[in-house]
Amino acid sequence: MASEETFMRAPAPTPKRTIYTEAMEIFHFAADLIGLDKRVRLELEEPDYEHIFYVTAKLKDRLVPLLPEEAKTFADLPVTQVRNPEGLERLANGNLILNGRALLGSDVAIRHGHLRLPDGLVYQLVPGESQRFKAYRVQHNQARGPYKGGLRYHREVSLDLFKALAAEMTWKTAIAEVPFGGGKGGIQLDPREYGREEIEAITLRFMYRLKSLIGPNIDIPAPDVGTNPEIMALLYRQFSDGERERHNLRGIVTGKDVRIGGSEGRGKATGQGVAFCIEDYYADRGESVKGKTFVLQGFGNVGSHAAIILSNMGARLLAVNDADGSVFNGDGIDVNALAAYVADPKNLKRSVIGFPGAQRIEKKDLWDVQADILVPAALGGEITADVAERLKVKLIAEGANGPTTPEADRVLQKRGIELIPDIIANAGGVTVSYYEWIQNKRMERWSEAEVDQRLERAMKRNYRIIRDISRNQPRKTEMHDSRPYCIGKTVDSRCAAMILALKRIEAHYLLEGFSQ
Repeated sequence: MASEETFMRAPAPTPKRTIYTEAMEIFHFAADLIGLDKRVRLELEEPDYEHIFYVTAKLKDRLVPLLPEEAKTFADLPVTQVRNPEGLERLANGNLILNGRALLGSDVAIRHGHLRLPDGLVYQLVPGESQRFKAYRVQHNQARGPYKGGLRYHREVSLDLFKALAAEMTWKTAIAEVPFGGGKGGIQLDPREYGREEIEAITLRFMYRLKSLIGPNIDIPAPDVGTNPEIMALLYRQFSDGERERHNLRGIVTGKDVRIGGSEGRGKATGQGVAFCIEDYYADRGESVKGKTFVLQGFGNVGSHAAIILSNMGARLLAVNDADGSVFNGDGIDVNALAAYVADPKNLKRSVIGFPGAQRIEKKDLWDVQADILVPAALGGEITADVAERLKVKLIAEGANGPTTPEADRVLQKRGIELIPDIIANAGGVTVSYYEWIQNKRMERWSEAEVDQRLERAMKRNYRIIRDISRNQPRKTEMHDSRPYCIGKTVDSRCAAMILALKRIEAHYLLEGFSQ
């Protein structure tokens, strides 16, 4: 029988390696190097708040296609002539959503809940039911300002992942010199498996549950994987609905459409920031982006814009991968044609697969393509140690959050492959989100040229400080001053970026003190 001392006592936690502990390895390494104040370290080691909650939504009726073998049972089933085809919304998985009165007025032939459509396929009618979705918001640190970070709609999300991403936002906002902290959140779902009205209902309910946790001066979400300006518009509407001064709440989310208070240049900002860093990397070496070749992993918002901008700078895209496959063209891929192909409404998966200007290859072969630059712009953990051993590139510019594992980092250093770390390379998004937030507060509208000019200066100034820290080259130029941040020894670029972030965050605690 348990003793009185141990009865009802939780067992001691067993240390284990997780996404979060792995992401924090560089934090601890950099903190040791600079002798980070112990109390500041404790404040930063774990998030301020970890929120897990659930949202429910009523889904619509669906038509689910039968496999050919199953459809043989209904070989004599007449075709249902649909008079309102716009009421049928086809999803990436082949299912059809029945919106409104999709079949009203149609000549419906239904047998045992099955019908045949003009496309020749037999579908089973599946009534819509209410469904529950797991939702998260992690608020990591607000020493420098309101929590800031995206909302991700993806089937592979977890509390541990959002902890890692929220911490990265804390470092990234410090590096970008914007007055924000770090946060991250989202919903566990694949948005491609739900209709437009279903995503709207899920999003509105999400904000209903989220509203008490956030605000324009408390926590400011933005788009991330699986979300976009349309989602941001829904979130803003739900947050501000019924408020007397709703125009003062427009800064509750960033990444909005420019027609409702978004910033010019925000859509391309993360990809633009990646391109600015690559441009400055080569300028520092007395070279140009023109004539360089690159491989791209991920062709979403970040990857597609980075590819277009690098292409306009004179670089040549050789291969690209997304969630559905990879394509390659040794002579170069026409990036604008590829973007148009992916954006075509008929391309339900929004995938590069099937693009006529390139041949299909296996994902494993992507890492073997010889090029100057690799831009990972998909999900985290894609560049493992095994992948790093195979790469035939000279530079990696991380457009994604945490695409390279710590083991892969060590391989890259051993092989002499240069790295532009994510917390500077993809900081363009949060930087322009800050510009959007400022414009909302001031009721202003900046031109795209003004936004791009500000972004270029911010990205290159902070990237140069990181390079100086890495080389232990303290100096002051017209653009930047790296003297307060160099530590008297050379370090790798990822560590240099973390040192910059931690020194800027530590200053707030040491100068402002701690609330009691």
